[in-house]
Amino acid sequence: MARPKTQPGKERLSPSEWEIMRICWRLGRANVREIHGKDRKKPKRDYRTILTFVSRMEKKGFLKVEKEGNTNFYTPALANERGLKQEIQRFLKEVVGPEGEHLELVRDAVKRKLGG
Repeated sequence: MARPKTQPGKERLSPSEWEIMRICWRLGRANVREIHGKDRKKPKRDYRTILTFVSRMEKKGFLKVEKEGNTNFYTPALANERGLKQEIQRFLKEVVGPEGEHLELVRDAVKRKLGG
């Protein structure tokens, strides 16, 4: 029995799934072969591994699938900015905590990452 799809952001993406999500945001609409071609993981992931990731992401509600002939095309189910905002909010809530007592550490980390 197929598992019902969830709302985007209700389930978490793994680090590898986030990599695939960023590829899908860049491409807009792509099949597994196109996603595999843009994958920068070293060593390169197998085509079937990418297929597994996009299938899971579709079930989690992060990707939509459209079938054309024998090919599935995947599109992001939520915009880049919205997806990142949800993940950042989750991080702040779960890791930093509702009190926000360590927000200065987060600000410093962002400044270092951005070179400021």
